[in-house]
Amino acid sequence: MESRKIQKVGAATFTVSLPKEWVARRNLRKGDQLFLVEEGEGLRLLPSPTVSDRERSGTEFIVDADLCEEPGMLERVIVGNYVLGHERIIVRSSLRLRSEHQDEIRVAIRRLMGIGIIEENHSRVVLQCSLDPANYPLDALIKRLYNLGATMLKESLEALMTNQPALAEDAIKREDDADMMYWLILRLVLSAQIDDGLVEPLGMRSRLEIPGYRVISRDLETVADLAHGIALHVREILAEEIRVPGSILKALQALADVIEEMYAKALGGLLSRDLKQANEAIRLAGTL
Repeated sequence: MESRKIQKVGAATFTVSLPKEWVARRNLRKGDQLFLVEEGEGLRLLPSPTVSDRERSGTEFIVDADLCEEPGMLERVIVGNYVLGHERIIVRSSLRLRSEHQDEIRVAIRRLMGIGIIEENHSRVVLQCSLDPANYPLDALIKRLYNLGATMLKESLEALMTNQPALAEDAIKREDDADMMYWLILRLVLSAQIDDGLVEPLGMRSRLEIPGYRVISRDLETVADLAHGIALHVREILAEEIRVPGSILKALQALADVIEEMYAKALGGLLSRDLKQANEAIRLAGTL
């Protein structure tokens, strides 16, 4: 925390100097506009949208592919930099990008929304992310991630009940969509943590909601991961033609019904800000 003295300029104007480091981090220039937002007894400074756009468009990260020696390492580095909010990711090699590295780059961009290759040669690939955060309200993305997990669970159980391997395959394929939603939500939430100007466009009422959305998105992604695992087991059971007793199928259906209701009420409580629905979801969890 830094202190600043208020200075009086003229008859009715008061000024306060800004920390040099903060100005540099925000990429502010002489003449840029700032917005003042009252928060209780405090006052918050927000750069104008023009400044925020300029700040985000200037963020890039250079990845040395030669250092990514383990399989999958380059892909994870690209995903990590996407989540951190970088607008441009430059992957380069001192000689030539190996074919496995080129494959990992393409796998990564298929898993991420709004990013693509804008430049490419034998030793360098430039990835550009063109997402406008204002077009992606968090509640809509959270609902989409919820629906993916819920659908995967339904398809897995129905595949087992009706002996339809194709339904299990559908559930397995949805895992990539769930990952895409999760990485996008995480990118937006972390961006809002850095840039206060994104809090309202993303549908949050204050920065205090940022940690909550991070936890919720992680839990929803975990549901999708578990549903993916269930679908894999169902596919194996059906491939091996293992007969599941009717009593077990009936018990699984009863369990799934409770889980589906609990899951729906938990999300409904979040989207409608309804404490009663959230509490009902907790009660249902206690019955399992």
